[in-house]
Amino acid sequence: MLRNIKIFVFFFILFSHFSTAEELKQITLKTSWFQQFQFAGYYIAKEKGFYQQEGLNVTIEPFTIESQSQTVQQVISGQIDFAVGKEDLILDKSKHKQIVVLYALFQSSPLTLLTTKSSNIDTFADFSGKKIMTSIADAKQVSIKAMLNANHIRLSDLKQIPHSHNIDDLINGKTDIISAYISKSPYQLQKRGVDFNTFSPQYDGFDLYSDYLYTSEHFIAKDIKSTTSFKKASLRGWEYAFSHIDETVEILLERYKEQNLTKEELTFEAVALKKLAYLNTPEIGVINKTKIQKSFDLYRVLGINEGTIDYEKFIYDTENPHIFFTAAEQTYLKNKQKINVCVDPNWLPYEGLDSNGQHVGTNKAFFDIFRKQLPIPLEVIPTENWLESIEFTKQRKCDLLSLAAETEERKSYLSFTPPYLIFPRVLVTKYHLPFVNNFSLLANKRIGMVKGYAQQSLIRENYPNIIVVDVDNVRNGLKKVASGELYGFIDGLEAVSYFLKEDFLGQLKVSGKFDQKRELSIGVRNDDLTLQTIMNKLVNSLSQETIASVMDTSDSIKYIEKFNYHLLWWSLLIALLIIACFLYRQNILNKLNKRLSTQIEEKTKALQELNENLESKIKERTKKIEHSKDLLRDVAYKDNLTNTFNRHYLIEQSQLFFKTADELNEPLSMLLIDIDYFKKVNDDFGHITGDKILKYFVKIIQEALRVDDLFARYGGEEFVILLPKAGLEESTMVAEKLRKKIEQQPYLSQRLNCYINVTISIGVSEYEQNDSLEKLIEKTDIALYQAKDNGRNQVQSI
Repeated sequence: MLRNIKIFVFFFILFSHFSTAEELKQITLKTSWFQQFQFAGYYIAKEKGFYQQEGLNVTIEPFTIESQSQTVQQVISGQIDFAVGKEDLILDKSKHKQIVVLYALFQSSPLTLLTTKSSNIDTFADFSGKKIMTSIADAKQVSIKAMLNANHIRLSDLKQIPHSHNIDDLINGKTDIISAYISKSPYQLQKRGVDFNTFSPQYDGFDLYSDYLYTSEHFIAKDIKSTTSFKKASLRGWEYAFSHIDETVEILLERYKEQNLTKEELTFEAVALKKLAYLNTPEIGVINKTKIQKSFDLYRVLGINEGTIDYEKFIYDTENPHIFFTAAEQTYLKNKQKINVCVDPNWLPYEGLDSNGQHVGTNKAFFDIFRKQLPIPLEVIPTENWLESIEFTKQRKCDLLSLAAETEERKSYLSFTPPYLIFPRVLVTKYHLPFVNNFSLLANKRIGMVKGYAQQSLIRENYPNIIVVDVDNVRNGLKKVASGELYGFIDGLEAVSYFLKEDFLGQLKVSGKFDQKRELSIGVRNDDLTLQTIMNKLVNSLSQETIASVMDTSDSIKYIEKFNYHLLWWSLLIALLIIACFLYRQNILNKLNKRLSTQIEEKTKALQELNENLESKIKERTKKIEHSKDLLRDVAYKDNLTNTFNRHYLIEQSQLFFKTADELNEPLSMLLIDIDYFKKVNDDFGHITGDKILKYFVKIIQEALRVDDLFARYGGEEFVILLPKAGLEESTMVAEKLRKKIEQQPYLSQRLNCYINVTISIGVSEYEQNDSLEKLIEKTDIALYQAKDNGRNQVQSI
């Protein structure tokens, strides 16, 4: 008997396993190189079951150099679902290829150029005429091209030879320069005891994204759930891989070892890539539209591309996604031409029709979001009341029924999207009546509800002893409560609030709230499955942040207020008197000015004509040159988020500050600033608010500095200020002034409607002759850590 039970359990588990496997969505991923830590996040997501937990069964396709150039087309054609791409993916999008980027893993490209010390190629000036070994893929990357261009080097100045991917070719002199990943080749050179030089685009200010995860527009259009699930599980895999490097390396050594890399090589790669993944960000996979635009602008400045990019379609924004439609859905919408909608004309602030028959209220804001995604109009069909809207929907005069709750009766003619508007039901009574905590006490009370609303069925079912009375609309129901005809009225909180304040102040009040909330969807005619799919996509694209933003925006729930024509006429009369006085005064001034203007115009006209031709030619010639220079300078020296100077600019300009201080024997000091507990700010309020606080912080600091002070973002929430002509004592006073200024000016978040207090810790040190930047930062950093150890929000000098 026991043996039979064991056999039964074995086959039950086996059957369950195969049943589960069959339910998983089959997904394919293709990486951009052979197996190594560069793709560890995907391996970990697979090995740890993160993909399976999201309902996915992922196959990682083997990489071959021969198929590398075909990957983008394989993704577009559907042969591969997801792939990892490099910087030049931007060029594919500019050629209108239907690809979509989900995230950028590396905040700066790991691609670099290497030379040996023995080759005596120590600067870019030594590059001319030398042999460079680079792959076709590496040579396409804008970070390398921009770095060379900024240092007046063209690839045509070099002798290009095919890449062997063998570091020995650099060591033995087969090539003078080699393109390589900063995470791999430097370790190989160090292990062989070879001294080398690194020429990294990152240190030249070209910190461009790399290792994009991307898919096709078609895949997103047909399966947005798998898209978001794959992205979520992959990022989770990367977070785990970087947090458990030793464990991840062991997994790679055991199961992903086609390159036969050693444990030390994989560990070196992991540490280097983690720095690039979290460069200037606490969150992995960040992608910024502005940074993508700068990358593309660099390609254009370098004369590589003249195409265009629709960034809304290129970067998938989870919070505000672009909706992709399948070919069948696009054809349907083209033939459909318009979508008719029936709404509740008398249910403000949620929605209604104004005196001109125009849709107004909260839900109009949601429909405006949908309109931006649809190629055809959503047209509201006017009705007299909710019952007529329902009848029009039954007769198929309307394709959609707005803000409809799902009921068994409505399922006979409607399908429903997921609910997106959820709010509490409340009871309104006369002001002197007691609050109601137990709604069973309303037995035999006459309670008004708008006729035709689905909530009537729920109230009747849960509270059968309540006498439900039909009313035409919210205002009508509240009037009947005020007159004593009804004991109370039930509807949504926002729907009753305006009328209570405007028409029933001191007469009526909210006396109770029901546990069950109203969950409203869009009803879609159930004989149109394609329209149902389209509306589901639109509703599912609404993030909780978007919904909250719409609900919090006063304009979207504004009522049609009573108009005071008496006040209008008085206002117009006063305005006319003011205008008349102004015109009289202006007439006198015009006469005086006219004489003077005529004389000036005659004398300057001839001079202007001569100057205009010359200025036009000069502007035309210099415009293109200046634009290119400004763009390269901006990319190289400015921080993308705060628009202040970056670390590269600090490194370059500090030498000038040091030289001036030495030659003129003038003091020079450094301030190293750290925003206290900034990670907690991001965790509590979100990274969007965190970014705004960084910008606000920079603005306050910049307002307090002198023109010749240098202010730069050193990384994350750390900033450096160089104060020329200021000794340690004076600089400490400046630092204390800045600390108080930040402490006394909290950031006001309009979205969260609250002040967010931020404090800073500052380390101060003075430059000593022949100090390097690294040494000065090291001294200042010691002072900063003293400030942190002593409780933060203070200044320490050293």
